[in-house]
Amino acid sequence: MIDFPFIIEILPRVGGALLTTIVVSLISLVLGTIVGVGLGIIKTLSLRRSLIRTVIDAFVWVVRGTPIVIQIYAFFFLLPKAGVKLDVFWVGVIALTVNSAGYQVDIVRSAIESIDKGQREAALSIGMPDTLAMRLIVLPQAWRRMIPPLTNELANLIKASSALSFVALFELTKASNAIIAGTFKFAEVLILESLLYFAVIQVLVYGSRYLEQRAFSAARAR
Repeated sequence: MIDFPFIIEILPRVGGALLTTIVVSLISLVLGTIVGVGLGIIKTLSLRRSLIRTVIDAFVWVVRGTPIVIQIYAFFFLLPKAGVKLDVFWVGVIALTVNSAGYQVDIVRSAIESIDKGQREAALSIGMPDTLAMRLIVLPQAWRRMIPPLTNELANLIKASSALSFVALFELTKASNAIIAGTFKFAEVLILESLLYFAVIQVLVYGSRYLEQRAFSAARAR
């Protein structure tokens, strides 16, 4: 039998850990978006065989080709050896930011390339610098198309943040494991943990749909 009163009892104990999960994921998404957008634009504007494009492709290849746990361990152990000592929270943020940026590069590139090339070419034909055309014409349209994949990326970050429990960050998974170790009530804790992850991700999905509808409605109104 499932001990539902126990689930209600431990809910406040995992609430703070859930907040940590959400905060570390949101910060990582924002920073990852800044890095990903920058690299995505550079990749789009760079020549196909340029050194810069090759470096960005190599970065994406490494991020996508290695597990998030290895990336977290790499930052956790290598940063102190490089003389950079950070709280485990910020080590987690850096690791998730790098991971997210690696995926967002192609999100940005795909969104930019989905915009009609004629608009950018028309801006260039009247003497507008390429970077200005990108900022004023292409990116405002591309942002609307980035909303769904960026929401998916945030959902992936929230799930990936569970790997931070391996470096002792007291997020949702770490808190759940601690309760299991103290009570041996696996089913109740896992049910609550799953429901919380599911609830947060569903809120993101519906929020994404709302933002997407508002963005495209605003575009049509123009």
